[in-house]
Amino acid sequence: MKKFLFVLLLPSLAISSCSFFKPKIPSYPTGLLFPLEEESRIVYQGEIINSIQKKDGTIFFSTEEGLIYSLDPSKREILWKFEIPHPFSSPPFLGQENLFAYDKTNTIYCLDSKGNLAWQRKVDKKISSQIRENKGRIYFGTEGGGFFALSTSSGEEIWRFKAGGPIKTSPVFFESWIIFGSDDGKFYFLGQKGNLIDTFEVGSAIQVDPLIDGNRLYFSSADNAFHCFDLVKRKKRWKIQTGGRTFAQPLIFEGKIFFLGSNCVLHCLKKKSGEVLWWRAIPSPSFYNLGLAGERIVVSSLSPLLVCFDAKSGDQVGTFSASQEIKSNPLWLSPYLLVNLYDFQKGEGSLIFLKKEIKVSLNSSKPSPQKIGEEIGFSASAVGFFRPRFEFYLKTGDKIEVVQKESEKNSWAWFPEKEGTFVVGVRVVDEKEMAEAEISFEIVKDYP
Repeated sequence: MKKFLFVLLLPSLAISSCSFFKPKIPSYPTGLLFPLEEESRIVYQGEIINSIQKKDGTIFFSTEEGLIYSLDPSKREILWKFEIPHPFSSPPFLGQENLFAYDKTNTIYCLDSKGNLAWQRKVDKKISSQIRENKGRIYFGTEGGGFFALSTSSGEEIWRFKAGGPIKTSPVFFESWIIFGSDDGKFYFLGQKGNLIDTFEVGSAIQVDPLIDGNRLYFSSADNAFHCFDLVKRKKRWKIQTGGRTFAQPLIFEGKIFFLGSNCVLHCLKKKSGEVLWWRAIPSPSFYNLGLAGERIVVSSLSPLLVCFDAKSGDQVGTFSASQEIKSNPLWLSPYLLVNLYDFQKGEGSLIFLKKEIKVSLNSSKPSPQKIGEEIGFSASAVGFFRPRFEFYLKTGDKIEVVQKESEKNSWAWFPEKEGTFVVGVRVVDEKEMAEAEISFEIVKDYP
């Protein structure tokens, strides 16, 4: 009896399991989607210094011609610009309330959010790192190994510390420590008064900005190695050899760490263990920070080609070829990707707004005109849509007739029953996008 009941239950179990294991409909892609096209651009004077930055919906960058720009990306306009008689040597650093940059005379400028000069201070040493702000002070290093702390409100020097070599890395902050690397192959841990707390011997020059995530310090060294250091236990967690030097700060996303090597390789590691998950070749070496657009890693290098990879799999998901070499990091400002180009002949830079290209085309199997009753096939293709649906319509004067309802089918066959001039159209839609394409078509009783 029990065996009989089990046999009876089998069909219902099969039906319920089929409904339970229904294939999941993929969700609409997010982040940067390809192909890309230029939507607009903002032209400005000078060549950008490496980096575009954003804060509270505003874009900031500096140029080698001595200009700092603030732009409103939504209105596509320059809000203000600040000009000095000397070339800048750094991109602007965006602090809590002000921004800071320095020029080739080693003068630091502090500007408020409207571009007004709050103060400026000339340093008696050659500045060699970027500026960082923490707890009412700004910090930076010099070629001579000097590490400075200045007041953010006045620019007055609070203290300075002497390291054993040039300082080219920006400082990072952990609890009450101020941490920076030096060409002498050491990391220095300072207190708030500039007192030395500890050092960590790496054994090779540290010249690229490190990154702190939780209680771990991630950094590269000049001997083609990438490191993870435990800040609480003050000991090395892991180290790998990369085959090339790193010139830009690493990026952390969803348990992975990404960085570029001078051997034209994008690396993806498990941030916890240093295990190599994948690596991919890029067109040329890069000195620019990586871009993160949704779940995509975007790379600009010393070439016109922009390359994008899926952060999880490492699969290349798209490329964009600019008219000139890209001169900055890619910056994601949804739904746009921003990059900079530079025209050497005109001395002009261009901030380019790239967006997903939406394109629909419609083709006919036979040219216009055609005879009454002649079969004519129309097929549509769509770019930039996710799971597109197609609706065909026929226009005669002001009258519009839907001849094939919205579906996944991208073709329609027409058997015209009367002469006249018609417009055949297709409307393509998905969850977020819509576009149309049309063809004008003449139908005659007979060919002349």
